[in-house]
Amino acid sequence: MCAIFGIVGSFNPLKAKKAFETLSHRGDDDIGYYEKKNLLLAHRRLYIVDKNAKQPYIHDGKVILFNGEIYNFHDLGAQSEAQAIAKSLQDFSQLQGMFALAVLDGEKLYLAKDPFGKKPLYYYVGHNFFIFASEIKAITAYLGSVGYNHKALSCYLSFGSIPNEHTFYKGIYKLLGGQELILDCQSRKFQIRKFTTLLQKRKAALEEVLLQSVQKRLQGDFKVASLLSGGVDSSFVSAVAKAMQGHLATYSIGYEEERYSELPYARVVASHIGSEHTEMVMTKEDFFETLHTVIEHFDEPVGDSASVPLFFLMERIKKDGFRVVLSGEGGDEIFLGYRQYFEMFDLYRAKDLKYKNWLKNYFRSHFSPNKEWEWYKRVFEDEVIFRSSCEVFTDLQKNLFMKRNVKDGESLECMDEILQQWWQSGWEDSFEFFTFVDLKIRLESLYLHKLDMVSMAHTIEARTPLLDRTILQAAFAHEERNKTSKYLLKEVAKSYIPQEIIQRKKKGFSYPYMQWMKQSELFEKIPKLNEQYDIFKKDQVEFLMENAKRNRFSRHFWLVFAHLLWLDENF
Repeated sequence: MCAIFGIVGSFNPLKAKKAFETLSHRGDDDIGYYEKKNLLLAHRRLYIVDKNAKQPYIHDGKVILFNGEIYNFHDLGAQSEAQAIAKSLQDFSQLQGMFALAVLDGEKLYLAKDPFGKKPLYYYVGHNFFIFASEIKAITAYLGSVGYNHKALSCYLSFGSIPNEHTFYKGIYKLLGGQELILDCQSRKFQIRKFTTLLQKRKAALEEVLLQSVQKRLQGDFKVASLLSGGVDSSFVSAVAKAMQGHLATYSIGYEEERYSELPYARVVASHIGSEHTEMVMTKEDFFETLHTVIEHFDEPVGDSASVPLFFLMERIKKDGFRVVLSGEGGDEIFLGYRQYFEMFDLYRAKDLKYKNWLKNYFRSHFSPNKEWEWYKRVFEDEVIFRSSCEVFTDLQKNLFMKRNVKDGESLECMDEILQQWWQSGWEDSFEFFTFVDLKIRLESLYLHKLDMVSMAHTIEARTPLLDRTILQAAFAHEERNKTSKYLLKEVAKSYIPQEIIQRKKKGFSYPYMQWMKQSELFEKIPKLNEQYDIFKKDQVEFLMENAKRNRFSRHFWLVFAHLLWLDENF
């Protein structure tokens, strides 16, 4: 796991290297440069596999940088991951793993990201240069001053993230999963294209590909630890890793307020699989201390409140000396673990109602700010109903809340690239649509970004075994995928984890941050920050705060709160 950085054109080399230093947390085992006139490629390394490997790596005249892991390099006839990348220059879809990479081949520079978009990669095109980096902070450090991108706020309020190429900084963009950027180093003109898609099916024995996926992610010269929440996903991953590795350290987080804590479930699993288990309890004081660190470290507003306890937990994993940790992301999206998928399926069937004009008129005259009202409105207007299971503010809510007009359907513009991919695929199944949208929005732009930022802040590589193309393809090809929530995964997992974990009712992640917030000075600071930056209507912020005291609209509250704090920190 590493940091990559490059700049092409007319630039200040000393200033560029100083900007690259802002990514030192992503790897402190080695640093390497490739320099020539009008070009700098830089790499920081976190050593996981092959102590003697160096980057930038030169093979057949190609200069290679990459961040991540290529699990199938031997299968591609290569001696190393970098060689596999060089051999795959014309077809990056051959690479299995998580990666953000750069390849200089003559006067062409290639940038690419793995299909799930697990590793970040950002770029900026100036008048005299092109710059790319693993995190935005390296680009802003070189540029010095970057404007605030007001257009990003609408997407962020919808999803807690920006699921397209834009960022909160004017002129700074991100590459998306499965994309490659090809830059002509002389003219600095570039093109972006998709080199693969997640919409593929391939029949396979599900248990076999699940086990193989965990096995691949145990590669390396160090023992691997695992995050353990006590849910099916992390429990299954941890159980398989323990059986394969022989020894496994597992980590869970809980709270003094027991109704929020899932520690008892994680304890059951840890005992069952025989892991060396560590429990961390986050207090109110820990929360506020960690919150400020997270706000400072994230380059954009922290769209998921779970970033704070996860950051806190990673501190302990780092202290215990681990470099690699497994996480269970992807199980809910691939195996339909969210109740909303089944609710949405019923709503999609309602679109076929022949006589719905009366209901349509009734809903128009009985407006409600709740999301359910918006869902039915989309049914009656024949709009795209499902816009990810992590949708927070609807367009109507944003229009009520913001000081600018938000047109109906604006959130669809944020996910236009995703919808275009779906429509062009020819696929039609609703459950497959739900999974695809959530893989791109909930996972790539929100959860995987969060996981990368909090793990790499502590120089830890986070691996997600359930997010493997072979698993996704096998799940898409299985006829019983939508039989019940997580049916396929539970059928496999029941041989590995306790039955009470298989049967327990799914509980969404929650912790008492609202309870702590209401008792803090920070809570009272929100109206003042809003007045200072003049983005949201005063009465709507007051409405949100009053409801937050009763634990209502808590996700809406978090997005507004986190954005205002981030804005105050950066602009």
